[in-house]
Amino acid sequence: MLSILGNITRKPDIIFSPDGRIDISARVARLLELKKGDVLDVAEEGREFYLYVKHRAPTCGRFEATVFPTNKRGRHFRATSIKLCAAIMHQCNTTTKARLAIGAPLIRNNEVLLPIITKKLL
Repeated sequence: MLSILGNITRKPDIIFSPDGRIDISARVARLLELKKGDVLDVAEEGREFYLYVKHRAPTCGRFEATVFPTNKRGRHFRATSIKLCAAIMHQCNTTTKARLAIGAPLIRNNEVLLPIITKKLL
């Protein structure tokens, strides 16, 4: 017998594309309490990468990696940043989409940090 789905059936929490598009799942949006206009960033500590909200809406001016909802009913968000995507894709050794999972949230300085699991592409 041959499985149609294969080994990997888990959906990614976040997707980084070569064109700079960052797709964010509802789970990540809920954990970070995202709303339209928030600005994302990725912090690097050693070999670990953490996703966090750099600025909360409303912001003054235009920022790279500002999130917006992808539909009216859902909690999925999208942001654009070629710099963030290039850094994560370089870490994952891929030139195509980096489809990644998020680890358990950490709280530092009253800020939620989500570890990005870059070891295995989904």
